[in-house]
Amino acid sequence: MQIVRGHLQTYDWGPIDGLSAWTAPTGTPQAELWFGSHPNGPSPLRDGDALASTELPILTKILAAARPLSIQIHPPAAMARAQYDVQQADPGVPKLLSDPYAKAEILIALEPFVILEGFREPRRSAEVFSHLGAGMQAATAALLADDIRACVRTLLTLPLDDVVVNAERLPSAFGAAGLTEYEAGVIHDVAHYFPGDPGVFVAALLNARTLAPGEAVYVDPGTVHAYVRGTGVEVMTNSDNVLRLGLTTKTIAVDAALAALSLHGQPHPLSPPQIDGVVSYAPQDAPFRVDMVSAAGCRAESGQARIVVGLQGRTTVADVALQPGEGILLAAAEPAIDVHAEGRAVVAHHSGPA
Repeated sequence: MQIVRGHLQTYDWGPIDGLSAWTAPTGTPQAELWFGSHPNGPSPLRDGDALASTELPILTKILAAARPLSIQIHPPAAMARAQYDVQQADPGVPKLLSDPYAKAEILIALEPFVILEGFREPRRSAEVFSHLGAGMQAATAALLADDIRACVRTLLTLPLDDVVVNAERLPSAFGAAGLTEYEAGVIHDVAHYFPGDPGVFVAALLNARTLAPGEAVYVDPGTVHAYVRGTGVEVMTNSDNVLRLGLTTKTIAVDAALAALSLHGQPHPLSPPQIDGVVSYAPQDAPFRVDMVSAAGCRAESGQARIVVGLQGRTTVADVALQPGEGILLAAAEPAIDVHAEGRAVVAHHSGPA
């Protein structure tokens, strides 16, 4: 058992001191707190300067987004392993992946959380684009031919003038195509934060949704998505592999991202009931399940790697008291433990191959 604090990631999309309920204020963007042992952000031990060394197949994060994250695709297992091996063998190959693992994840909203998820039916998006100006004809034709990959390639090579003019028209084009004011408002916000970025038009191909507190979405590898705004808890396989298609200053690897893309992949919404103070999120075929414990207790059995994170009030794990923003990492071989949250805690259990 290792008692840890979260490793703070200060990505520029995080709100200033947005995670100060769980970590010290810094006066800088606070985007994610990582609880685990991934090399890109191993958690510091609560007592002392050492870093977590318990190797776990899962990773838990508290995430806060003030503006949209990149449009993302996580590579499936075979692609992740092959690409990572190539990177390791040839120093001249771009380092697109951080590790050789697939990344499946669940996002559980702590407050209303706006997301973009999966591709809209192509002809509906073609109708949106038909109300835009010059430069959109090729992308519209690709949609009408049900060729999402060709459409994305075309959009990401749009000249800057076409991007600027048509991005301003996107919200009204949504209305003209019969989409909702809500959908138009989400894409308006995305365009506001990324003027001149052709990834705005890729975002316009995606469905918009707001998760209410307690609602969740499970994302398989290969499914396109983007988180827009809100605070939540993420649990995932222990991977930091992200391939991007816009809305970022980081590397956009179009060929790799489109190769990883599942054209018909859609995130899976989850809204399970609370039973005796515990909400259990168990996505079908996921390699983990997650318990959100509120003023209640649960048991985390041996035989599975487990991560416990205190979210609100005092959380007791065995004889250890956790404050918000503190966690415990347990390997599969360690004994079963009882978790009791006076306020709220999250317990992640590994339940399958990484």
